[in-house]
Amino acid sequence: MTLSASLSALDDAVDAAAALGLDTSRARQVLADARGRLGFEGSAYVLALVGGTGVGKSSLLNALAGETVSPAGPRRPTTGTPLAWVAQSARDETAPLLGWLDVRDVRDHANGAFADVAILDLPDIDSTTPEHRARVDELLPRVDAVVWVADPEKYRDAVLHDQYLRRWAPRLARQLVVLNKADRVGSEAERLRAHLVASLRAEGIENVNVAVTSATRDGDAHELRDWIADGVQAKRIISERVATELHGAALDLATRAGVSADAKPLLTAEQRAQVLADVTREAAAIIDLAGLERQAVAATRLAARPRGAGPFGLVTTVLYRVTGRDRVVADPEGYLRRWRERGSLARAAEPIRNVIGDLLPRVPSETRGAIATLVDAQALNARITGAIDAAVATRVADARPPTSVVWSVIGALQYVVTAALLFAGLWIAAVFFLHAPFASVDVPVLGPIPTPLVLLVSLLVAGYVLARLLGAHAGMLGRRWARRLRGDLMRELEARLRDVLFARIDTIDAARVRIARARETIEG
Repeated sequence: MTLSASLSALDDAVDAAAALGLDTSRARQVLADARGRLGFEGSAYVLALVGGTGVGKSSLLNALAGETVSPAGPRRPTTGTPLAWVAQSARDETAPLLGWLDVRDVRDHANGAFADVAILDLPDIDSTTPEHRARVDELLPRVDAVVWVADPEKYRDAVLHDQYLRRWAPRLARQLVVLNKADRVGSEAERLRAHLVASLRAEGIENVNVAVTSATRDGDAHELRDWIADGVQAKRIISERVATELHGAALDLATRAGVSADAKPLLTAEQRAQVLADVTREAAAIIDLAGLERQAVAATRLAARPRGAGPFGLVTTVLYRVTGRDRVVADPEGYLRRWRERGSLARAAEPIRNVIGDLLPRVPSETRGAIATLVDAQALNARITGAIDAAVATRVADARPPTSVVWSVIGALQYVVTAALLFAGLWIAAVFFLHAPFASVDVPVLGPIPTPLVLLVSLLVAGYVLARLLGAHAGMLGRRWARRLRGDLMRELEARLRDVLFARIDTIDAARVRIARARETIEG
């Protein structure tokens, strides 16, 4: 995997981590340092000598140089200024790099064995001057290799082990622990070396070896000298250093985001389906779909009256509208829009609150804030309300009752019946008041019945039958339309709720997947 691809992967992981509300300052700094380090030309890498007061860092540098380069003593100078020892041949090409490191005290040499390395003598990590340690902490993320210097008295020092070795062992590809001043312990040096190695391994530090040196005028520093000049290419050291830091930053983001290589979704498909079904059911209960169906059937029958009930249908339709009864019992659109009047969203929000409440203890603390926003009462109610409003607005566009040509046929027949009733009424009036002649019809049991009366009764029965046919047909169409309206509304409501309930968690899952992929890319 190229460093360019790793940089791009970590860049994407940083953006994803920011979406989760994670602190990305370390990863951003790693990216900045990596791009800054790779931007310098030249073949020399930077090696830092790091240790506590009086362990012999300066003496080691002087031993490597064969002359006094850095003043040595039991106490460090109070300036806290790093010193760089570089080859004359690399002085010009390392100048921009040392400027980036803000190392201004530079000494050069002509030793070809160290032509590819710039060695920094850093301030003490246990200095009583806080600025000295701060300078070390500032430089460590930017150097390419480290030699941790200890002595028989301080090789188990808590500051060195707890605050530096454990922290930096995973972040540096090339590092060495030097047990200096071996001349003071004589034959015990190898035992101390073995004990220090065992201590490092017990702390989980597997990639750091231990060298034994004696940085005196007649001492032996060949192990350190050989380690520095063992033929490792400087470019590879730089690349490995950058790659290790990128990997560490990606692993840190992945750990804090709670993702492994596969980044499983926070909610299973079964959990999502159950939550969606529960919330949709409770939201539908507030909308009152049974009431909506009654309104739809009543609206269909009301629409059928002016077309199929003859002149009396026109009269009843006008009365319904004048009195406002149509808006009360036959207005599915208005009934839908007034859904807020029929209950609160507390029960509808409960299923998502429960599942997120169960999820929170199982995710890292740093990601809980982003996930907890899913169940903020005000925001959750607003999302569910918006989903219901959107579903209602989509479906009310189809909230017009159906019509049928059958109503027009029945209506025409009702007008014929009404005209015939008027004629029958006039005929009966003429019989009673003008003594007009009329015939009779023999009816079983009842005997002879005047023809006008028979006609009147027959027309009334016909009108009643036509009215019942109209009501039955309109009711059938209304129920069919009501079922379709209910089904469409449920599907629309479910789709809208799916979007608002899981949109944020989908964003979180997508961010976690991006972090997992970035980690996989960098590790690959």
